[in-house]
Amino acid sequence: MNEREYREIKELLAKLTARIDALYTPAPVPDIPGDFELETIAVPVSPTLKDKFSGLDQRPTLAESLAKTKNKGPLKEIIPLNDRYLYLKTLFSEDSSLYEKTITDLQSLKNMQQAETYLAEHFPSWELSTPAVQKFLSQLQNVF
Repeated sequence: MNEREYREIKELLAKLTARIDALYTPAPVPDIPGDFELETIAVPVSPTLKDKFSGLDQRPTLAESLAKTKNKGPLKEIIPLNDRYLYLKTLFSEDSSLYEKTITDLQSLKNMQQAETYLAEHFPSWELSTPAVQKFLSQLQNVF
């Protein structure tokens, strides 16, 4: 590039700058007296994951929830239907009247020790290590 081309380009840039400046009109600045306060606008903020899960530490644990389910009604209502058929078949030799009498008698007792004594006296042939007996005792324990 020679000196003449350089000057022409510089003049063109000066004219272009002048035209751009002529097109620009600055916005009028309002007359603001002394101190002023900005108006704040409440913008809704979506909750973060931390906010969504912050209440989880206050919720009861599974152990606490299960502990609350104890003593929630008569033994007859606590035993599910499938378990009832299991007990009738394996523990009570399919004698439903004996099952009903036993459940009623157990419900009238005050604590688990009395229930264990009752079962030991009336059903000495039960093997404590069998799954059906263990399940029955755990459900009985939930009542006391």
